[in-house]
Amino acid sequence: MSVSFSIFFSSTLTECKCTLSFFAYREQFALRVGALIDKTIEIKMLRLEGERLADIVLAEPESVVSEPARLGKGAPTLELTDLGFAYSAAEAPVLRRLNLRIEPGDSVAIVGPSGCGKTTLLKCMLGIHMPQNGRVRIGGVDLQQLGLRAWRDMIGTVMQEDQLFAGSIMDNITFFAVEPETAWAEQCARVAAIADEIEAMPMGWHTLVGDMGTSLSGGQRQRILLARALYKRPKFLFLDEATSALDVEREREVNAAIRQMDITRVIVAHRPETIASVGRVIVLQDGRVAQDLRSVASTGHQGR
Repeated sequence: MSVSFSIFFSSTLTECKCTLSFFAYREQFALRVGALIDKTIEIKMLRLEGERLADIVLAEPESVVSEPARLGKGAPTLELTDLGFAYSAAEAPVLRRLNLRIEPGDSVAIVGPSGCGKTTLLKCMLGIHMPQNGRVRIGGVDLQQLGLRAWRDMIGTVMQEDQLFAGSIMDNITFFAVEPETAWAEQCARVAAIADEIEAMPMGWHTLVGDMGTSLSGGQRQRILLARALYKRPKFLFLDEATSALDVEREREVNAAIRQMDITRVIVAHRPETIASVGRVIVLQDGRVAQDLRSVASTGHQGR
């Protein structure tokens, strides 16, 4: 009896050891396979990031004008003539023979359905995209003759994809200038209706915004970006949904402050409050200017 029990106990113990070993090796196998899958995903992500980096590294450098043309002393006009742009030869053109003239001091809203080319048009004005057809002239001078550097010194922009950088709020507004004009930066922040909120922060203007501005709300980021655009003292201000994260009252405050500045504004907008703040509305449709409407306040009539 005792011998049989001993044999049974020994057999059961051996089975338990085998079971425990199986589960232990199975756990190790699962961990190794999981780690292998994680590394495979990281390698694929590294490949994707490498391709995105290659787009920048291998991009054709922007042309530099050796002797850029000079503009007159007055505020320049912005004129687009027969502008055409497509993202590739295999795609339909986004802009088709578009003609538009913006006078000094104009406040213009570009509106239209999604996909009609509003942001593309703005990027052509900025020189980010070069049109395949037509011309962009500033003060009567072709953009290619004026040079992108000279043009960008004259403009301030806030685009939908713009980001803040790791550093202080003052650094971001002054774009990390070696000798920042702090008084002017604070004035720009007041125009953007963000100065009071900055001064209420524990470290004030030296508050760190974190990587990509993650420590701030969407509305605060937009207003700091606007203050940064104004800090350049631009002659043209281009905004692409730059106040979309603000409430109605705050947006009215910002629009009213900018309206007092001697600056030509071009705004891509959907919100009625933003559209109501300008004196001219350009309606895009099928890549062309479908309507050019001026407010009663700016012209005494409304026409096409």
